[in-house]
Amino acid sequence: MTSKAVVYYAIVSRMRKAGLPFSSVLPGADRGDCTLIITSASETKQLGGMVLALEDLDENPGVFKGQLLSRLNGGGEVVLVGVDPGTRIGLAVFYGETSLEYSTFSSVAALSRRVGAFVRGVPAKEFVIRIGNGNPAIAAKLIELLRLEAPDAVIEIVDEHGTSVRSVRMRGIQGDQGAAAKIALRKGEVVSPKSPTRARVHRGFRM
Repeated sequence: MTSKAVVYYAIVSRMRKAGLPFSSVLPGADRGDCTLIITSASETKQLGGMVLALEDLDENPGVFKGQLLSRLNGGGEVVLVGVDPGTRIGLAVFYGETSLEYSTFSSVAALSRRVGAFVRGVPAKEFVIRIGNGNPAIAAKLIELLRLEAPDAVIEIVDEHGTSVRSVRMRGIQGDQGAAAKIALRKGEVVSPKSPTRARVHRGFRM
């Protein structure tokens, strides 16, 4: 909901990239059953209800989607992150049972930065990062970097056996991404428990 054309098209673009349904409503018009409104920062004070400023939301589609879902349910879900280590590193991120991102990386540093973006951007009940045990050397490096990017997350090592088997429900998703999704949903052995003393800071909006 905005009267600014540039902001409107930016909102629409981000919603489409995130694969989220939405309705376009002009200021002053009937909001219908809208539960969450996205507008510009300068227009938020003019609107009541649950409002988010576009400027406070991440440009990455997966983080953006997680921010909206988190705001809608008060950050009450666990974010599950699955990592399939290898030459091509698969990543899958879920907010509760809803997928936020499937992607592939060629470096542990790039993947760790992406996970850090989710940790910093999406308020959640807890972050659990699960890493497959198929490549111990890469897994060890990932643990080292993720402890820095996500110091409050629980990190687990997961038995990868059977995760490479293709699933009909994962058509259109690359093999390493599908394996990462299965790893995310499989309980592993904790190697780095959540710190009880740190307070996580989220960019953009307050819960």
